[in-house]
Amino acid sequence: MKKIFVVLFALLVFLPSAWSKTITVYNFGKKIEIKNPDRFVVLFPQALPFVFMINASNSLVGYPGMGRNAVPYFSGQLILKKMPDFLKKVIDVGYPFGPSIEKIIALKPGFIVNVNMQADNEQFEKLGIPVIGFSACFGNLNDLYQSINSLGEATNHVKDAQKLISYYKHTVEYVESHLNGIKEKPKVLYLSYQGPKGNKLTSGGQFDTLVNDIIQKAGGISVSRNVKGKFGQISKEDILKWQPDFILLGSGNKKTIQNIYADKDLRYVAAIIHKRVYLVPQDCGSLYSNWFAPEKAPLGLLWCAKLLHPQRFKSLNLKSQADYYYKTFWNINPDEIHIIGLKN
Repeated sequence: MKKIFVVLFALLVFLPSAWSKTITVYNFGKKIEIKNPDRFVVLFPQALPFVFMINASNSLVGYPGMGRNAVPYFSGQLILKKMPDFLKKVIDVGYPFGPSIEKIIALKPGFIVNVNMQADNEQFEKLGIPVIGFSACFGNLNDLYQSINSLGEATNHVKDAQKLISYYKHTVEYVESHLNGIKEKPKVLYLSYQGPKGNKLTSGGQFDTLVNDIIQKAGGISVSRNVKGKFGQISKEDILKWQPDFILLGSGNKKTIQNIYADKDLRYVAAIIHKRVYLVPQDCGSLYSNWFAPEKAPLGLLWCAKLLHPQRFKSLNLKSQADYYYKTFWNINPDEIHIIGLKN
């Protein structure tokens, strides 16, 4: 009888059970129970890079490939460097805001990672699939910290998530300590997109966005902070009215900068007069690869702070900071990364 009891006890302790896998996550004040954390789908493109940065990609089974197995929008080339067989191994479930429900159900995910907007997640919750809300560009750094922490808890990579969050926070503390007592703050306009010949201008620096938070923490004032919408369209008249001291471009190249300098409508803007139009450094040569993207926000903050206040950051070596980031959080040799627009 004693031997039977010992055997039964051992089975209870060592055999996997449904309840032993259940994970409880507190996501933006909401309690979420995840019964199968070993399989998950990411629908929010901005959340995808963080899966790799906290080493949780082994459980990733689906991503928003736009129905054509597209390279991920955010840090796609970095993802492919870290996981060369990504496009073969991870299933394309369609568009972020119109995914294939059939494909998602077939993948049997334990949870879904999606944008932190309740209306977009109710359909999955009704199907019994928990949703981890993720805030990236559509929130500030504190919202991003919560998102990373929830992702770490859901994937059982808490230590990796905390390491990443600490890196973000230490970078912010470093910048703030060097800007202590600063009195003058330059006006900054961030243009996230420009249409042909600059005839469609979109700013991503609103008061409740990540870009605005970066600009403020870098010792600047976002002139577009009161524009309606997360990425509201603006006009040349707005730029003339705001008179930014710096204009930062989320995409483009040297030709784009030359076109802005040559635009007669903008010739009396302070940033044009003093030749202060800059391309935000990028590592993949696309709109969603620049250093203001959520997964590279610390690099963007350091770059922006040094650009706006060079005297305060004379000893800051941006190349060294970039090398540390790519090696530590992507496990990629920095020599394999070509950064466009970086001047130390």
